[in-house]
Amino acid sequence: MQFISMKSINGEPILVNLAAVRTVSSIDLAGIEVGVLGFDKSHEVVVGSTVAEVLEAITAVTGGK
Repeated sequence: MQFISMKSINGEPILVNLAAVRTVSSIDLAGIEVGVLGFDKSHEVVVGSTVAEVLEAITAVTGGK
């Protein structure tokens, strides 16, 4: 398993199992763009990281694969 470190909505670090992430999208939360990690049709997590930061973290772990 590979994990990436993200920041939660309140700024605390969280570890995310990269193999479980199926989608990365964004929402506007009070004027701030934040990322949404989708794991399946009924499970999503809003993170304090932007989509660009999420994709950068994934690329750093996977080496762009």
